[in-house]
Amino acid sequence: MAAGISGLAYALPTGVLNHSELQQRFGVEEMDRLIVNTGIISRRVSLESECASDLAFTAAEALFENSDIDPSTIDFVIFATQMPDYLMPTTACILQNRLGISKSAGAFDINLGCSQYVYSHGTAFALVNSGLAKKVLVMTGDTPSRIVNPKDRAVVPLFGDAGTAAIIEDVGESAGFQKFAFGSDGSEHQSLIWPTSGMREKKDEASSVEAADKLGAVRSRNDMYMDGQRIFLFTLKTVPRTLKEFLTNNDLRVDEIDFFVFHQASKLIVDTVAKKMGIPESKFNRIYETRGNSGGSTVGIALHHAVTEGKIKPGSKVVMSAFGVGLSWAHTVMIWPQNEVKTVAVE
Repeated sequence: MAAGISGLAYALPTGVLNHSELQQRFGVEEMDRLIVNTGIISRRVSLESECASDLAFTAAEALFENSDIDPSTIDFVIFATQMPDYLMPTTACILQNRLGISKSAGAFDINLGCSQYVYSHGTAFALVNSGLAKKVLVMTGDTPSRIVNPKDRAVVPLFGDAGTAAIIEDVGESAGFQKFAFGSDGSEHQSLIWPTSGMREKKDEASSVEAADKLGAVRSRNDMYMDGQRIFLFTLKTVPRTLKEFLTNNDLRVDEIDFFVFHQASKLIVDTVAKKMGIPESKFNRIYETRGNSGGSTVGIALHHAVTEGKIKPGSKVVMSAFGVGLSWAHTVMIWPQNEVKTVAVE
């Protein structure tokens, strides 16, 4: 038995924040200069009342409705997010009920950001291969547009919102996930943080005071913060090194991999990682232009596009690589199943 992906879906909110709006907000010259590195023309943004779970629910419901997947056959639910409905209860339990999944199904959240897609699929892989589950519904989702300060010119142009859903089950001995590698560096946790999002730091009058940094980006302690330079240096230093180690440890070479699916942080980051790895243009894709950096869901969306565009075919050897907040990273290699993988997109 080998656990792999048998169904794949994503959902985007209907709101759009485009480049011309950002030019009006932050200035034409600065936004035109920024877009050279980000490559992001527009991004999808949620309504004020729209949660990450709503996007994940839409993706999962569409997958059920447009395939022969019966919700009653799901025996485990995983939702990976850093923007849950509540800190208590777990959002996965709420999604189990909303989707009409059996009460005998296990359910839990994984609190992780940019690397969530690979981490959550690795967890589902372990559940199926160990015999603890037969069919796992894995969902991811985040709504960073709702936690950034609209005056923060450092992060508003980067982030968008999205949700994904996938079915993980036995896909045959010659297919599915083969190997995983994970890593983390909590010493850099302050580089990408939402300071008052939990129990460590109180949200009060002082935390809501806005201030401009040396670059003119305005935010308070109640808003998400990212040190873009430190995140870029982390990516430059850590991702190519650990990905090379992952390939070497599994006796794999770049030319043996049919396709690479990267976290779509920005044009600069994706291109830099690919260049340092010596990966040709034909072996990876870019989906950030009209979606932005939508956290861990970018990997699922990029994977979906590669499959529906025929870049990933039955038997293809695929590497997925995700990295970011935590700081954390994860890599996996899989053989795409011979049987048809159901794909659905809600845009």
